[in-house]
Amino acid sequence: MYKQILLAAAFASAIIPLPALAQQPAEVTAPATLPVGTCINMGNSLELEDEGMHGTKRIDAADFERIAATGFQTIRLPVRWDTHSSSEAPYTIEPAWLDRVTEVVDMALASGLNVILDSHHFNPIHEDPAGVAPWHGGVWRQVAARFAGYPEDTLWFELENEPHNKFTNDNLLETLAPALAAVRETNPTRPVIYGGGNWSGVDSLATLPLPEDPNAYPTFHYYEPFAFTHQGASWVEPEAPPVGRSYGEAGDAAQLAGDVAKVRAYAERTGKLPFMGETGAYEEHVPLAQRVAYAKAVHEAFAPLGVGICTWAYTNTFPFYDAQKGEWLAGMRGALGLADDTTAPPMSTAGPAPAFDTSREPKARRLPSELAAFDDQLPGWLVNDPSSLEWTSYGPALKRSVNAQAEVPNGGVALTFEVTRAGDPWSAGANIPLIADIEEGRRYTIGFWARAVSSEAPDGKGMVQVRFQRDREPYPGFGDTTVSVGPDWQFHEVSAVADADIPRKDALAVMQFGSAVQTLEIGQAIVVADAASITQ
Repeated sequence: MYKQILLAAAFASAIIPLPALAQQPAEVTAPATLPVGTCINMGNSLELEDEGMHGTKRIDAADFERIAATGFQTIRLPVRWDTHSSSEAPYTIEPAWLDRVTEVVDMALASGLNVILDSHHFNPIHEDPAGVAPWHGGVWRQVAARFAGYPEDTLWFELENEPHNKFTNDNLLETLAPALAAVRETNPTRPVIYGGGNWSGVDSLATLPLPEDPNAYPTFHYYEPFAFTHQGASWVEPEAPPVGRSYGEAGDAAQLAGDVAKVRAYAERTGKLPFMGETGAYEEHVPLAQRVAYAKAVHEAFAPLGVGICTWAYTNTFPFYDAQKGEWLAGMRGALGLADDTTAPPMSTAGPAPAFDTSREPKARRLPSELAAFDDQLPGWLVNDPSSLEWTSYGPALKRSVNAQAEVPNGGVALTFEVTRAGDPWSAGANIPLIADIEEGRRYTIGFWARAVSSEAPDGKGMVQVRFQRDREPYPGFGDTTVSVGPDWQFHEVSAVADADIPRKDALAVMQFGSAVQTLEIGQAIVVADAASITQ
């Protein structure tokens, strides 16, 4: 056991023992997710009006053998149905087209790959969701019937790609209800996939609904920063981002960390972990070295969370494989963590910034001598005093008290925060002082014990907005993440990369409680630099 350390004067009667790293958080149920793994889209093939348009490569069995051999586990097969079916009941699909889709699915499954069969570019439904929903559902009735006897653990249906325009999260369930009902007639338990509005970007997860169906799963697409991934893309309306944007500019790392936090928050709130249905960068104006760097950064950020990643695409656009040369593009497979016998081209001076030097101790770190042994066993560097609960709380609707009970993990002392009136998240909160400068480009992680005594939030769980912040107006910060807190004690973590320097005297980790009428108990908090997790 570590030496027990007295709290500051306000809590001098309570003692908190510092936790050994072997003490892990209580067991929690892992979020439900599809075993997508490393995945690739068969892009610009069957989602065109006709396969092979614009000189694109037609899919054959050798493609799937090659994809499986290199280590991919899943393919996502985008298919266009509106141009191959009647818009009048019974919405008959062209037999030759349905046969071709079946042939491609069969080839992929025969190669040992999972298949996500995705309805793609069903353009009328995005213009008139309610009016077109019966047609869309009629098509899915035929598709589902065709594949009813196929194994459910390797073939999954994605009802519609990237809702946008008039097709939003607000009408998502209603619009897709005919399709879901049609699928369930013949495939009562096959996994079905829902992506959110506004092109299924990561921010759509904040309000993405799922039907009351245990086999419905969420997805999102990731092309951030859009100014990098879609620079010069002629199809972007009303105007494509200008050419010349490099990945690794100021704020890119912080944005990536923040987007990972959004996915983590969705999983904690819903119990289902989304997979990434698309990601990539446009090859026409992004050098290969930059594409490799971007793919690697996205994979390394999201994969540790367990997020399956479907890159766009195999060949034709945003390619990983050069069909004309008959070879994989150098470095692209390795960027996804797959075996790769090629070497990525060198990065130009305009490429991503080098990784932060994690061997260098944070600036202005003033570590009390009694915490040195604990610091030695932590990943990264300790940058707060976890033995102290001298946090500054604020907000007229916030009441704070001390809870000293043996049941509180790691020391028997917690702070109780009671919010009596809901408002903005920042209208009530607590500030945890740091003992080191925050440095731009460096990763910071906070872990803390918490439970919700009561909450009037819609899901009955507590809501804590966590961020790192400068304690000066306008209070700039980074890492904003909403943590969902259940009724039992649990250890939560939030990690982010700093997008600016903050001197030690102004550096805070902040918990904001004001978004709901709720009573929360917050126990020991630990903040480290240069580690993405405290417990792993």
